[in-house]
This record gives sequence, structure tokens and C-alpha cells, in this order.
Amino acid sequence: MNSLKEFKKITQTFIRSKFSEYYIKNKNTILAPSSIENREFGFFLFAENIVIRHKTFQKILELRNFITNIVPSDVYHSAAYYNDPEAPMDKKGWKGSDLIFDIDADHIETECKKKHDTWSCIDCKISGLGKPPQYCPKCGGFKFNQNSWMCSHCLEKAKEEILKLIDLIHLDFGINLENIRVNFSGHRGYHLHIDSQQVRNLDTEDRKEIVDYIVGTGLDTNLLDIWEASGKIKSIGGLSPNDPGWRGRLAKRIIRIFSDADKETLKSIGLKPQAIDSILSLQTYNSNTNQDTSWRMIKGTGKHTWNILIQRAIALESVGIDTVVTTDIHRLIRVAGTLNGKTGLKAMKIEIEELPEFNPFKQAVAFDGYETIHIEEAPRFMLGDQEYGPYNNVNEKLPRSAALLLLCKRRAHPVMN
Repeated sequence: MNSLKEFKKITQTFIRSKFSEYYIKNKNTILAPSSIENREFGFFLFAENIVIRHKTFQKILELRNFITNIVPSDVYHSAAYYNDPEAPMDKKGWKGSDLIFDIDADHIETECKKKHDTWSCIDCKISGLGKPPQYCPKCGGFKFNQNSWMCSHCLEKAKEEILKLIDLIHLDFGINLENIRVNFSGHRGYHLHIDSQQVRNLDTEDRKEIVDYIVGTGLDTNLLDIWEASGKIKSIGGLSPNDPGWRGRLAKRIIRIFSDADKETLKSIGLKPQAIDSILSLQTYNSNTNQDTSWRMIKGTGKHTWNILIQRAIALESVGIDTVVTTDIHRLIRVAGTLNGKTGLKAMKIEIEELPEFNPFKQAVAFDGYETIHIEEAPRFMLGDQEYGPYNNVNEKLPRSAALLLLCKRRAHPVMN
């Protein structure tokens, strides 16, 4: 009988062989970052705990051939530009860095995680769905194995965040769209790169200020000119959708709350019954008259109500970025056109105008053909135009892309002849 360790090695060898076949056929789709000769490259190998760092290449052909020869599980390049990318970190000679944003579904709270993410207690092996508890309900332990999944809803939420970010970066910071590049990570999210002299020399503290603006950290509503000296709300809320920056964003979001929110949502954010009834009545009035009078006609509201609405608007307008990635001027980021070792899907560049319709479960599929695998456990999922699962301890012949997804997610292993 094969041990767990042997199964893991067999699975890694199998996945590597399929990655090798892919790169031999598709190495020309691997994309180079700008100024490739000034970038550091890093490679995670299928052999456990082996990483190759501090590599550099003069031309994209050299990188493509290197990937084809070593067949890594994951490939990264530095956001930074260096005088000597192969030198130790303190001797590389930092010349600047792209501004990078990472949006990952892991950082976005979605209801679907309660259905497809799992946890198990390391001590007593009890398991459950969703996030692990603070303490194990059976043995009181606090160490857990977590197994996350990705679904269309998770990635749709991540895409909503990246679209918000593009809008904010372009309108509030004045970055031209041609200097903004968006990549699908091949797993649970998206990366946004700004490759421009405008941002290249920003240090860590500068980038932290940008992060604070994007997530709304320290946003002081008392500085938004909303209140009259008496403490009453101004006649139109003191905000206009045409205002620049956060003022305009809050105005547009509050109008959307007035237009779309139902009673339960308004109650959940802390509004009082009189304010809720007034907003719901206003929705009906606006719908019947085809007018937008939302700022002027809300009764029973004061500073308390408006503070709640504004804080809700801030929460909805802030963007769920991984703040550590943006502030790290030496960060390694995934190379577009390579495979993600956690899924077997392609990390790929997406044109901004194509992003709203982008479907990673179709467009990032890398493999064709079929494979028979043993699936230990997997939730229901979509890939391409087909739905698969749920599975529990079965052998299945699947399209290779679906099989590789389960193998990479450690939900399955190859069937041995």
C-alpha cells in the first residue's frame, strides 16, 4: 500500500509532467515584464521546499527556455528594478518599483465559503465547513488545517473589487489606463500593475499613504464639509456625485443605498425605524415619478443617521486589497502566461475593456485531453461549460483541466495501473 508521502510524490511528478507538456507547446505565450534585464525572477519547484531566487534574464526567450527546462510549479518576477538582480538583496541596487495591487478572494467575506471551504482540527481530526473556530469544539485545540476552494461567486466578487480599483486609480490618481495592467493570478484573484515613471520611485511610506486612501483608513467625515455649524445635515447632504475623490464616491454610493437597499439591509447597518421607513417611501416615490430627490426628502434623519450611511458607503467604496503587497517594494509577483501550481490554470493578462466579461473558469483553462484520477473529496464546481462533483472517494475520468485542478488542490491523486 502506498503511503501518503509516496502518493504526494507521485502526484507531484504527474503534475510536473503535464506542466512540461504545456510549456513545450505554449512557451511563446509567456509574457515578459518591462525592462526584463533589471528584474529578479524566482521559481518554486515541485520538489518540496526548493526555490530558485535571484535569477535574471536579458531576453524573454531566455526566460521561456529556462522555464521549459526546469518546469517549475510557479514563476515570479520582482516588482522592483535592480542594477544587479542576481546579487544578494542588500547589494542589488534598487532603481524603483512598479506599484502592485493584489486582490484575493481569500480576503473577501463571501457566504459561499461556508459551503466549500473546510477545516479540520490537527489534534482530534474533527472537521467542519467555513472558517475554523477559535477553539476546537471537541478537544479545545487551536491548531487547524484549512482547505479553501474557489468558485465563480468568489472570483466574481474579486473582479468587482479590481474594477473598483481601476476606477479609483484612474480617476482619483490620474493614472492613464494604458499604464494599468491587470492579470488573473490563476487562482483566487487578480493583480493590478502600474508600470509608470509616476510611481516608480515611491518608497514604502508613500505606498502606504496610497493604501490608506484606497481602503479609506483614517477618512474623517468631519473634513468632508457635510455638516452645518449647527450640526445639521446640509440641504443636499453636503456631497454631490460630481465631487472629486471620496466626496463624489460617497455621494454616488449613498444614492445607490437609497435606491437599492431593502428593509433588512437598512436595519442591519443600524438605522432607526423612522429613517428606514422614510428611505423606503422615497424609493417608491422615485420609482413612481422617475425622479431622484433622495437628498432632500429623507425625514427623521439627523447626524446619527447620516454617519451610519456614510460609514456604510465608506465600507462599500473601499477596495479589498492585500495591503502588504502594495507597500513591499521588493515583492515578487506572478509572471503572466505561466501556470499556477495550486490550480493548473493560467496566470494571464486581461485587457481592461475585456475584464467585465472575463470568466477565469473558461478563459484560463490550459489543458485538453482526459485523465483518470482518484478523488478523495471535492465540492461541486464549474470549469469550462461543465459542472463537476461533488466527489467523495471515487475514481473518475475527467477532462485534463478538471483533473489537474483537483490534483493541484490536493483533493485527488493519479490512478496507478
